[in-house]
Amino acid sequence: MHPNTTFTEPEPTFEESLYKAMKFLHPSLSVRIFSVCMLQRSSGYWSSVIAQKIPLAETALIDLSDYLEAHKIVHSENDAKVRVINDIQQMITDEILERFRLKHHASMAGWNRISKALREESWQEKHGYAEYEYMPFSVSRY
Repeated sequence: MHPNTTFTEPEPTFEESLYKAMKFLHPSLSVRIFSVCMLQRSSGYWSSVIAQKIPLAETALIDLSDYLEAHKIVHSENDAKVRVINDIQQMITDEILERFRLKHHASMAGWNRISKALREESWQEKHGYAEYEYMPFSVSRY
């Protein structure tokens, strides 16, 4: 019997790819620093996620994206670093959208319609005068 000599590595998970990208950005990154400083979670969060093979929480991904946005401002003079940060933020955005699509069976066009409707609804809730074409009050001077 001929031994199987072709072994293919399984494709890395999003979480593994994300950590690898963050490690490229910060070579001395540890899992505890990643958990606490970048994901805004407990020191054992990342280790727990990897051990349990569960996806990162969307809120942790948003916190990481916020961290990266601040990091982009700090390193605005370093174009190469900003490009890497933009790539990581795009990874995060794509992952969140894919999870949303899988969860809600929505397409990108559907997401665009939903997000537009949500923005309009939010604006109406904030300002409270959606049915009026003018401001519901007037100001005059005496």
